[in-house]
Amino acid sequence: MDAQHANLLIEVVNGKARTEPVHVLPLPSGSFRVLHSPGFVLGVAAGDEIAFEGGDGGFQVLRRGGNLAVQLFASVDITPQLSELSELAIGLGGCLDGNISRGAVLTIPVTATFPVIEAALNAFVARHPGHEWFYGNVYSPADGVTPLRWWEHA
Repeated sequence: MDAQHANLLIEVVNGKARTEPVHVLPLPSGSFRVLHSPGFVLGVAAGDEIAFEGGDGGFQVLRRGGNLAVQLFASVDITPQLSELSELAIGLGGCLDGNISRGAVLTIPVTATFPVIEAALNAFVARHPGHEWFYGNVYSPADGVTPLRWWEHA
């Protein structure tokens, strides 16, 4: 089967679903493998297998792919830093999955370890004021603070 776009739920605001198109690969089971980590959707990363719930883009993660989604946002255009970000991700065994003018998303294998990833990203933002990063699939999308702990079983 060929890859396709699927709209994943970011949030519901005033009863209206806000979604992000994400590349997925349909699987024979009827589920989908996420091919690139999303830039705004929380709780999922490249390599994860998901099933859709309802018609608004809501989903459930069935299996984790072992990757961390790192979402980076800036108050300025990040285009000048894309090469550096790509090199940072590659150095950690991952990749730069995509970008917009003031944001980017990286996929990094959890085997790179949290301390190493955090040191590299903190050094990057220290060199580039106005930039900030966070994990897109480490904390619960419901509250943003409760660790999902999926990596403990990977």
